[in-house]
Amino acid sequence: MTDSDDFYVVYGDDRVIHVSDGLHESMGSCMGNSLWECLPRAQDLFGESFDDARASGREVEFTTFYAGTAMRLRIVPAGETLTVFPERLAEVNLRTLGTLAESLRRIEQELGAREPAPPDPPARGSLRALP
Repeated sequence: MTDSDDFYVVYGDDRVIHVSDGLHESMGSCMGNSLWECLPRAQDLFGESFDDARASGREVEFTTFYAGTAMRLRIVPAGETLTVFPERLAEVNLRTLGTLAESLRRIEQELGAREPAPPDPPARGSLRALP
């Protein structure tokens, strides 16, 4: 499981510019490269949330399934960069049929238990121009 203090940082073009020590073994080779090249098909799952965090300037958190792992991602924007805190919740275990079944139940539980929070309602606006 990933330590909750592990993180990576991507620049505006989603190029990886920093990887914490705890993720260096699995993501160190991504340094200087596009996150989407390092994590094939992840852009389909994470890309919209990255865009939302950048556009809103607010932290985004969600649970997803990628590469055999149920994970929670917390994305914290700061100017042109995003700091991403991945937390592995459960992984597919292929050791035996029993461990596979149990791991799939755990993944289903993790994904079902964490429905995304509804976005804040839009601010009330006015059609009147300010003086």
